[in-house]
Formats: sequence, C-alpha cells, structure tokens
Amino acid sequence: MPLSRHPLATNVPGWAKVPIDRAAIDRLRASFDLLLADGSRLTAIFYAKLFERYPGVRALFPTDMRAQEGKLMDSLRAVVAHLEAPQGLQAELRAMGARHVKYGAKTEHYPLVRDLLIESMADAAGKGWSPELNAEWTQAISIVSDIMLEGAATVKPDQAS
Repeated sequence: MPLSRHPLATNVPGWAKVPIDRAAIDRLRASFDLLLADGSRLTAIFYAKLFERYPGVRALFPTDMRAQEGKLMDSLRAVVAHLEAPQGLQAELRAMGARHVKYGAKTEHYPLVRDLLIESMADAAGKGWSPELNAEWTQAISIVSDIMLEGAATVKPDQAS
C-alpha cells in the first residue's frame, strides 16, 4: 500500500511530499453528497446533540437556528470543495476561528464539536457510513479545527468581547 496523506494535511510537517490520497477525496465527496441529500437532517441531529449534551453552549447561538444551520453546511461544502487545494481555505478558516472567539467559543469546545459532528454525520448517513469514513472525516475536521484555533490564537483577550 503506497503512503498517502489526508487531502487537508498540507501543513503537517514531513507530509508535504507525500501524495494526496485521491481515493480519500472520492470517499469524502461521496459521503458528503449523501449527507447533502438531506442536509437539514445532519444539522438537526448535530445541534440537538450539542444542546442536549452541552446545554451551557446554547446561549452562544441565536434562538432561530436556520441561518446557523446554513452556515454549518456552507462551511462543510467549502471544506469538501477545497480538498485538492486546501491552502485556498486556510485564511478563511483562520478568520472563522478568530470570529468564533468573539462569539464565546473556547479551545475546549473544538474537540467536543468535532466529535459530535462526526457522530451526527454517521447518524445522518446511516448504513452509508463506515469506520474508514469516520476516520477520514475525523482527521479532516481535526485539521479544520487546528487551523481555526490558529486564528483564534491571534485574538487578544481584550478583543474577545
């Protein structure tokens, strides 16, 4: 089996010369297309789980979640669209991370959100989900989170509010 890297892992030291895993790109895109077929199901599952398990974060979100749900799907669309050229998304992800500090997001929220998002994707996809997809999406969302956290780290404490 040839060595390959996750399509979003462009900034991972030592991996720059390792070829992108084209099969992973195809799997991520196909699974996302499956989720898009009923995108409202994914966002409904995700936010229901988020607010049930972590009720303290509910105050960080608007009462009417429709726009927020659309933003989540738009962000996932952007990630999938940039699988071959993720550097085109890095500036926006850093900016998003900086904005999230101002919304009240904390570093410790990122792994919770990642895990719930992956769990929600699996629930929404049903039988179309596999351990391989779970691992690839976990890695993808972890990379996105890391880039967002880079942006969050640029916000000075007095700018956070």
